Amino acid sequence: MFERPRGTNDWGPQDMAKRRFVESRFVQLAESFGFREVSTPTFESLELFTAKSGPGIVRELYAFKDQGGRDLALRPEFTASVLRFYVSSLRSLPKPVKVYSREFFQVNAEVIGGAPLPSDAEVLALAIGTMRSLALNEVKARIGNIGILRDYLPFAPADQAVILHSLDKRNFAVLDSELGRLGRSDLAKPLRQLIGLSGDLSILDEAADVLGGAGKEGFDYLRRLAGLLEAYGISRSYYAFDMGVVRGLDYYTGMVFEIDSPNLGAEKQVGGGGAYSLAELLGGERVAQTGFALGLDRLVMAAVAENVPIPTRRLTCYVIPVGEGLRAKAIMALRELRREGFSADIDLVGRGPSKNLDYANAIGARFAVIVGERETKRNLLTVKNLESGEQEETTLEAFVRNLRLVFEDERAQFQSPRREPSTRKVSSKRTQRKRPSRKS
Repeated sequence: MFERPRGTNDWGPQDMAKRRFVESRFVQLAESFGFREVSTPTFESLELFTAKSGPGIVRELYAFKDQGGRDLALRPEFTASVLRFYVSSLRSLPKPVKVYSREFFQVNAEVIGGAPLPSDAEVLALAIGTMRSLALNEVKARIGNIGILRDYLPFAPADQAVILHSLDKRNFAVLDSELGRLGRSDLAKPLRQLIGLSGDLSILDEAADVLGGAGKEGFDYLRRLAGLLEAYGISRSYYAFDMGVVRGLDYYTGMVFEIDSPNLGAEKQVGGGGAYSLAELLGGERVAQTGFALGLDRLVMAAVAENVPIPTRRLTCYVIPVGEGLRAKAIMALRELRREGFSADIDLVGRGPSKNLDYANAIGARFAVIVGERETKRNLLTVKNLESGEQEETTLEAFVRNLRLVFEDERAQFQSPRREPSTRKVSSKRTQRKRPSRKS
């Protein structure tokens, strides 16, 4: 027996169905915003990540040498790879370049080359909009501006990075020690006060007072950002301003945000991002950049915690031929169901009808479609609803038509996931709402 590597997971069909549902909501929304999908290699040059985050990042990566002796690393996230791709190949595209990526545990989106304020508003609208599309009512974005702190701290970049990292981690012992070393212990009190401020627009005035009037441009930026979010139709209940959002990575330059689900306890963060500067570090020209990443598993956990109904991918029809002599007829029905877009499977073992029904129930199929000799002579099927236990004889055409009606109802309901599941029954008698056939 082989064990999976420590720190990894196996994901079963139901787990993957939940993750793909969350992912699909993000993708649909991102593409409606005009973002286009890109993909980058799973491993990159190690230097790409050390250039972005410093040599200390190496111990947090899966780094290795290839057969040619080159230093490589598995990609820990998308941003550096996307910016490397932009600098090497995408710079000639019309600006702004709006792209998204998805793989394994997260989805992300980037806007490169837009004006800072509208670009920041766009990525926030997409990130918060993803929460809304999943009907997550208790998840909230906390928005700050690291540019205010960068302008306020009168230190060289390396010293400033240590201060910001200590604020991000709330490591006040390191903060006090570093400020003391730099001869500016007087900054400890206002910095602690600043990162404790969170709330509506009014806290921006309070934050400005704490800094003695410094950071006016950054606070005005956040006020204008709030105006654009209102224009996007984003309620204040979905976000707050939080001066404690620091995201102490060196490449963040302006607006920053984190998205939390309070139901997840200490590990409450489901995503985050902000404005950053990486293109010039990787050999490109200076250009505005902003983006975010969302953790797929964290979003699924948040949805489960809020009892949001996540549709799972159940098999629609399990086709049962009664005897090998009817397998060809059963395959014809199977083929038609699949052609119409419904998931359908067929007995591949040669079980009897009773054991096949047990199997169909065990795998969670919704309907058993029984192809028997008596029904076939009359051009009919026996359809059993495995949820209600009801069964009836019907034509394949009528069954397909009424399956469409049920799925239309369910698709509409999951546009607003808080609604109750459909109670519509599949019946061959409901023929008044006819749909044109998709047959070619």
